Amino acid sequence: MKNSILSLVFFLCVVVFESCQQKDQRAGTNVVDTSRIDGRQKLENEIQTAIFIETVASREMLKVTLGKLAVEKAENSGVKSFGNLVVRDHKKMNDALKVLAIANGLKLPISLSKNDLKQVQEMSNMKTIYFEKLYMKMMIEDYNKDIELFGGAKNSPDTAVSNFARKFLPVLEIHRENAVKVRSGLTL
Repeated sequence: MKNSILSLVFFLCVVVFESCQQKDQRAGTNVVDTSRIDGRQKLENEIQTAIFIETVASREMLKVTLGKLAVEKAENSGVKSFGNLVVRDHKKMNDALKVLAIANGLKLPISLSKNDLKQVQEMSNMKTIYFEKLYMKMMIEDYNKDIELFGGAKNSPDTAVSNFARKFLPVLEIHRENAVKVRSGLTL
């Protein structure tokens, strides 16, 4: 009987001791969880950076392609001039974007997506007056989206991304204003 009581007491001591050890390990686990959270946050930031860079690269490629098309196809001097402005300024942005992509170990797309190619083809086959109206409407809508995208990116935890967004956000805002002016000058 004494042995069974001693065995029971010993068993309870072992259980209490183990539970204390597990409690201590759980307390230490919070530190590990924090580092996992930090690692997870870093990974999320890297993914957001990659998505931003790839999104901007695709949008820029389309803008430059349509800008060149506007220079070739448009008869309205305002639309032609706007197309030239887009090509010039967005080539500068693309150069800066390439540097940002390389710094993040990313490769930029080298061609337009199938949807973008289809859109360019359809627009190149349009009558000039319809092309000019659609092009300017699209540019206003695209710049609104870009301004929203860059507005969010300027608060990125990645300093290079936030600096890039801060540098080019004013350019996008000026282009949107110019697009609105040019579009308002087109006959309906």
